[in-house]
Amino acid sequence: MDNILRYPQSTIVDSLVPKTKFYHFMEVNPRMKSHFVNDVARIDWLYKLSPDTLNVTASEDMVEIEVFVATLKQPDCPTDLFTFIDTHMPRHLVFILQYEANSMLLINYKQWKHLIKPNEQSDAGINSAMATNVRAKPKDDTHTAFRITQMFASPWVPTDSLQLTIDGQSLPRIYDNFVAQISGIGEHRAGSMEEIVALKQRIAKAQKELETLEKRMRREPQMNIQMELHKQVRQMRMQLAELKEQLKELREQTT
Repeated sequence: MDNILRYPQSTIVDSLVPKTKFYHFMEVNPRMKSHFVNDVARIDWLYKLSPDTLNVTASEDMVEIEVFVATLKQPDCPTDLFTFIDTHMPRHLVFILQYEANSMLLINYKQWKHLIKPNEQSDAGINSAMATNVRAKPKDDTHTAFRITQMFASPWVPTDSLQLTIDGQSLPRIYDNFVAQISGIGEHRAGSMEEIVALKQRIAKAQKELETLEKRMRREPQMNIQMELHKQVRQMRMQLAELKEQLKELREQTT
């Protein structure tokens, strides 16, 4: 396979991952298995970023980053398929989705589940099973399950134009910069990505709540209830503006 991202030769794995290696955890979700069988032609493990392949440092919770290429049979394959796959993988991943001459990047921002505060835990979509072809045994009993916080995807572009710059001296910094590039977050202060992603989630939730309130207000026939909803809409707009300002400030605190 071509060196799509033009990374150093030392990082290239270029190994076909048999689709059957993923079937053992697809059985619990027939919809995902159907899309995987019908929409994905093949998956290749293209790159491995680690202290063994680059002059970078690892951390206890991030020992390597792997880049997979998923060759699609059709361009409208649901991206949540790759979020589902990622929850079952023991490493931090980047996906290149490829259809004919075009490609896009997809990354699931995720953390080891044991690092998340108890009140933030969510078992949705989490499973500790691991894909055997790219398996590296967990360091210990705590490094067995991820929680995916949010999925980010880039637009489709000609494969020859696809870019994802390796930027950083440590794997966590490189990973955060991958998230920043794919999501459009851009420059950010080192160590701030977790907070930025959390804020983006809160903004998305507030935006959805605001849209729901606005619809209710427009449809409400009783004036007194409509006025109360109008008050709630104003409050939600203020909350949303504050969250966006916090995000702007975080993004401006670059190093």
